[in-house]
Amino acid sequence: MIRRNWPSVTQVLSVYSDFSKIDPRTLEAAAQRGTDVHKACAAIAQGLFPVVPEDIDGYVVSFRRWFENVEVVELVEQHLEDPTFMYHGTPDLVVRLRGDSAPRLIDLKTPISKGRLWSAQIAAYERLFTVNYGEQCQHSGTLRLRRDGKPPVFDEYRHTAYDLQAFLAALTAYRNFMMED
Repeated sequence: MIRRNWPSVTQVLSVYSDFSKIDPRTLEAAAQRGTDVHKACAAIAQGLFPVVPEDIDGYVVSFRRWFENVEVVELVEQHLEDPTFMYHGTPDLVVRLRGDSAPRLIDLKTPISKGRLWSAQIAAYERLFTVNYGEQCQHSGTLRLRRDGKPPVFDEYRHTAYDLQAFLAALTAYRNFMMED
C-alpha cells in the first residue's frame, strides 16, 4: 500500500536533479526509453518473453548478457515501505549472482555516465529491502545498460552507511521544505 503522505526515494532525490538545460523533448524521449527498458528487463527477470521495440533492443541485449549470471531472482519492481523513516520506493531488482552469498540490489540505468545521486538511491533501496525482508544486501549497485548491446557497466556502491545518511538528510530536508503540513 502506498502511503500518500510518505515521499518516494525518487521524489526525495529529484529535488537535487537539474534537467533545466535539457530540451524537454529530449528529456521526455529519455524518460520513455527508460520506462520501456525497465518494463522489458522486469519481464525477462520474471521469466517472461517481452516483445522488444527496435529502439531499445540494444539495451535489452545488454541486460540479457548480464542476466545470464543471475542464479536467483528475489525481487522484481516490488513496492516497499520503511515505517521508521516513512518513505517508500520500488527497487528494480534484488538478485543473487552465481557465487553470491548475499542478495545484491540492482538498479537499471540507461545513461552513459554515472549519476551523483545513484549511491544514495541504492542505499535507500537497500534499507527498504532490509526492513521488509530482514536480509542485508552486498555488492549492490547500478547496471548501466548499453545502447549497442555490449556488456553493461556495473557500478558497485560500498559506502552504504554514508550514502544512507545522505539520503536521510535529503529526506529530512524534503519533508521540511517540500511537503505541506
